[in-house]
Amino acid sequence: MARRRAAPRRPRGVHSWISAAMVVFGLTMLAALAMQSFSSQRLIEHRFWADLLAAVSADHAARVAAGHGASLPHGGIVRSWYWTDRGTLPEPAYLADLPAGYYSTESGFFGAFQSIEDDRPVSFHARVLDLPHGRLITTVDIEALEDQQNRDSLLSVGWAVIFAVLIAAVIAWLHANLVQPVRDLAERMQAIDPSDTAARLPMTYAREEIQMIAQASNTHLERVAQFVARERSLLDQASHEFRTPIAVIAGAADVLGKMPLPEAARPVLGRIEHAVADLSETMVALLYLAREPDPESEPADVTALHELLPRLARDHEHLLRDTSAQLRVGALAPTFIAVPEAIVRIAVSNLLRNAIESTDAGYVEIALGEGTITVTDSGSGFDPVEAARRYRDSLRHAAPVRGQGLGLFLIGRICDRFGWRLAIESAGPAGTRARLDVGSSVIVP
Repeated sequence: MARRRAAPRRPRGVHSWISAAMVVFGLTMLAALAMQSFSSQRLIEHRFWADLLAAVSADHAARVAAGHGASLPHGGIVRSWYWTDRGTLPEPAYLADLPAGYYSTESGFFGAFQSIEDDRPVSFHARVLDLPHGRLITTVDIEALEDQQNRDSLLSVGWAVIFAVLIAAVIAWLHANLVQPVRDLAERMQAIDPSDTAARLPMTYAREEIQMIAQASNTHLERVAQFVARERSLLDQASHEFRTPIAVIAGAADVLGKMPLPEAARPVLGRIEHAVADLSETMVALLYLAREPDPESEPADVTALHELLPRLARDHEHLLRDTSAQLRVGALAPTFIAVPEAIVRIAVSNLLRNAIESTDAGYVEIALGEGTITVTDSGSGFDPVEAARRYRDSLRHAAPVRGQGLGLFLIGRICDRFGWRLAIESAGPAGTRARLDVGSSVIVP
């Protein structure tokens, strides 16, 4: 079982990469700010406060033992009270009823205590120490430190918002100044009519880089216009130069045909006439295909296929003169297509010649039905696989592949021009069948 090839991934644009980089940068900055805020919060809960309170409590306990309990500080950042049944209550008063130990509002034990002075929440670390005649209560007020930490957290949030706004602004600026102009430039490039050789891209873009791309594109368009002008001039001159000798040869052959000639010369004269006719048709087809399609200016040529195909069969009967094969016409459904007759003659004639060249005995049949021209032969020298490969090669190249002639190349270009489809397949053990689907050009009554 053949494995399906995965569809190629669409490359991401510069705007997408820059936007992704900016988002990653912003997320990194936000993570850094969050870690910084978390680290500052941990300072309030650090073991340092427990060690500090232990040292201060031991010093104040020594002062109480020495009879200097009245000199303990009741204000400031570090406060201490020697509490007995009477005396000044500690702040907060809740501490007087707690057993000995270490306490902190940051541990969630106290919740939100209220200050005695101004009835506002306070944050502190406390140590309660039992003494022989009372208890020593020491606190460290971390209110100012926690306020500073909260302000720093708010500042981090503010910087995070500023970074997010700046990143969004940079992405929006890139979209407005890079993506949109490039897309506009691409749309204008696609909108240029290939037949309008004077069309150019505007140079009014605000960014220098976009102007450089537009200028380079205009330079390329100018070179293409000059090349097309040279090709058209050469095509016009070649058309005139080729048509004149073809007309002279055709006229001379017509004159010779009216003169008394030996019977041996008649077949030679017939080959000359057919070669001139084929060359003339090929020239018409090449000139027609070389022009850019213009439905408005081109005449609406109509070809009756059911009438043309029998004439083409009669025109090619002489090619089977030296063989035992027969050229026959099958069923022909009435079909009209909006295509010049010369183009149809070129395509069908090439299919007939390919079939006749590979058939020495048997038959070559041409038929028409449901918008499809079918040429079938019973020959054995025509390889349909090789023919299909040659036809695909003719579609990939802008000129005939060397050594293969104009036949399949012209059919490929005609199919590409009118949206036709050609299929070459095996017909029985030895024959070949070519199907030319011209349904896209059929005129529906």
